[in-house]
Amino acid sequence: MPSNLAMFALTLFALASASLASAPPTTPTTMTAMLASGTPCSAPNWTCLSLSKSVPVPTPGKGMALVKMYGASVNPLNVDLVEPVCKYLPPSGPFHCSKGAFGNDGAGVVAAVGEQCTGVNVGDEVFGFFLGSYAQYSLTSCGIIARKPQKLNFTEAGSLPVAALTSMQGWTLTGAPWAAHKNLTVVVTGGQGGTGVFALQLARAFAPHARVITAASGGGIDVVTKLGADVVIDYHKQELFEALPDNSVDIVFDNIGLSGTADKAMHAIRAGGVYAVLTGGGGGKISSNPKAGVKQIAYTGVSPNTADLEQLAKFFDSGAVLPVMASTYDLVDLPAAFTRSLGHGLYGKIAVKIEESPTAAVPAVVV
Repeated sequence: MPSNLAMFALTLFALASASLASAPPTTPTTMTAMLASGTPCSAPNWTCLSLSKSVPVPTPGKGMALVKMYGASVNPLNVDLVEPVCKYLPPSGPFHCSKGAFGNDGAGVVAAVGEQCTGVNVGDEVFGFFLGSYAQYSLTSCGIIARKPQKLNFTEAGSLPVAALTSMQGWTLTGAPWAAHKNLTVVVTGGQGGTGVFALQLARAFAPHARVITAASGGGIDVVTKLGADVVIDYHKQELFEALPDNSVDIVFDNIGLSGTADKAMHAIRAGGVYAVLTGGGGGKISSNPKAGVKQIAYTGVSPNTADLEQLAKFFDSGAVLPVMASTYDLVDLPAAFTRSLGHGLYGKIAVKIEESPTAAVPAVVV
């Protein structure tokens, strides 16, 4: 089943099919963008990736905006799907990867808007979801961007949308916020990755008095402890749910989604509790033999929308949640960023700086 994010991309392809006339008069006609040819593509060479300085700047169609990009991020989806997605899109279409449709989240300044683009104005500083964020300019639907957090610069804000919104929506599905619960125990199966670092902080934001448990290893143990984990299981020494007593947990957010985790988790979840799994390439799914009274949720991934992005921005502006930066790469170094994303010992998000950010900000957590 395609993820919500993949469905969003296909929707954008349809919306933007008539949006490639000529650049708006206040923007250049061509731009720099990272292209992907659809040829065999893997680390460490990434032979399909190339930087072009002559990509046409598109014009936004109905309900769309053109954004001058300053920051973007590297997500597992970008790396995992670069070859199959670029092969799938027809080379004759307006958004084949070789024409710049590559990268899916980021931040920038609105340069132009199409008809019926409500709530978005030229000059707005925004973050959210894009069709081709590894470029100086990118198109987006006006309903999937929002004003960026004021305390963050564009590089920091551009690293957030997919991972942070995935975590926020995952917790919401399980019933967050939990202000009325005083003795809540929640589990994040993987706390040190791109999704996990936000899931931990959001769990604390949604339930300040909750007991938060996660798994990590090596230097990640210190990272997740600083981000709010009360109990950290070293997964190199013990399997997470083997370490947890029976009926000791209220909510599990399985953000890793490995096969068999649901069955392992059931003994630890109390009746009335929730197990939510982020499905994906790891084979994770709900248990076929759940404990009586435990609700199960198969979560297919992020659903981009302005309202949730606005809520997310409030968490960052209040300081309740901080960006966690593993590394930052210039656009020209995107192949190296992809290789880094596949390595071990990665804590937090990989950011991509499209151009120097014009906005100062408080420092992010750098790990």
